[in-house]
Amino acid sequence: MPRIKRPLGALIALFGVIIAVTAFAGQANAAPYTTQPTTSVSDQTPAAGSSLKFCGSGFKPGETVTISLDNGTHFPSAVADSSGGFCEAIVLGVSLTGPHTITAAGTSSGATSSVQIQIAGVSASAGPTTVGGLPFTGAAVVGIGSLAVLLLLGGALMVFAGRRRKVNA
Repeated sequence: MPRIKRPLGALIALFGVIIAVTAFAGQANAAPYTTQPTTSVSDQTPAAGSSLKFCGSGFKPGETVTISLDNGTHFPSAVADSSGGFCEAIVLGVSLTGPHTITAAGTSSGATSSVQIQIAGVSASAGPTTVGGLPFTGAAVVGIGSLAVLLLLGGALMVFAGRRRKVNA
């Protein structure tokens, strides 16, 4: 059986290059992430049950940022964009009143920033005034209910027409 000759010289040269690169490689000196994050809110004195925009900057790009209230309430997390910033709409509880602190914490950097807000009590006539920045009219609930009723009626008509067709055939 013939034996395949291997290019021994090329393997020795490749091994020498690997050792040289490893031996002369310098220490990696990545700069630590030292930017101090900041946060802000769209309204310093929101009403209980209202929504506000909570924004932050100075976090690591792509980092998950947890948002929480000082009473233990956790809001959906945000992901910092390529510049380290984020903005999230958060909805406050109806029973919250008085001074509170909203905190943003980076999960990988450990960096935190917080902002103080003063939540005003909800009045007896107050209801949700905005949903997603638009006036709340309650039409969405009526629209979904109407769609469901129409779908049920359409399905019942199709079953009835199918049975009727079988009887006539």
